Amino acid sequence: MIEYNESFIQLQGNQKLSYISYGDTNSNTVMFLHGFGSSASSIHPDTKLLDKYNIRFFAINRPGYGDSDVVMKYSMEDFADSINEFLIAKGIKKTSIIGWSAGGLYSQVFTDKYSEKVTSLNLVSSAIPLNSNETNRILPSNWKMIKNMNRYIPLMTKYYFKSLSKKMTKDLHSTIQESIKQMVEEDKRVANDPILQQAIIKGAVESYRNSGIGVYYDALALCKKMNDKKSPIFNGKINIWQGGKDTIWTPDTSNFLREKYSNSTYSFVDNEGHLLYLSHWDEILKKSIS
Repeated sequence: MIEYNESFIQLQGNQKLSYISYGDTNSNTVMFLHGFGSSASSIHPDTKLLDKYNIRFFAINRPGYGDSDVVMKYSMEDFADSINEFLIAKGIKKTSIIGWSAGGLYSQVFTDKYSEKVTSLNLVSSAIPLNSNETNRILPSNWKMIKNMNRYIPLMTKYYFKSLSKKMTKDLHSTIQESIKQMVEEDKRVANDPILQQAIIKGAVESYRNSGIGVYYDALALCKKMNDKKSPIFNGKINIWQGGKDTIWTPDTSNFLREKYSNSTYSFVDNEGHLLYLSHWDEILKKSIS
């Protein structure tokens, strides 16, 4: 199996943005935005699927994840600008975007701001705005807790992620196994696959590389109120994927997205959880470029 290439570019202000890539000679460009507490390396390891669909692939690490420099108090709009700078540096005029979990919200922000550069928007187990009156009622409890902690006791949030980073450094195996035990059965099935588990573990390790500070500032960015200016009309395709057993971002949250994007297609997979993007990677790739 051919491995992904790991690299980085220097953005304006000498900020380092790390990413992984594959398929320089392939013609269909797809970009992946990772989840919260994960990284660009959490993607499906089988690059043959990318060649199967002639995909030139990029996955970008947010600030503080992987080898990307830590950036204090950035916004999702700021990261959208970083993605745009990355596309310009790579000579990419248009790309399909796959956003998983929190990466789905970043994907929406980028598409709102740079709609002319997006061929298709693919939201898989996607987050929805955290700081919004429209979504407060349907936010999952874990995300309500993170939002409230960031608002009222942010130092406690910072301490929590720092402690988790130390725990992973001290005993990675036990920490990962403890995390898997807390998953729904459908996600346990995916996470216990030896090949896929390596990608999940690498993604987790890279997310907490900087003593958890990258995850902390990511949480702050996710909890900021989004720009509510009227966005340009997006004429590309929108595909929404939802696992019926997902407790991280639930069917209620994907229904919110269906109402927001009334012209979207909806793929509901009853017997899948939050790790749907790994178990259905082939279909997601195919739909992203079709």
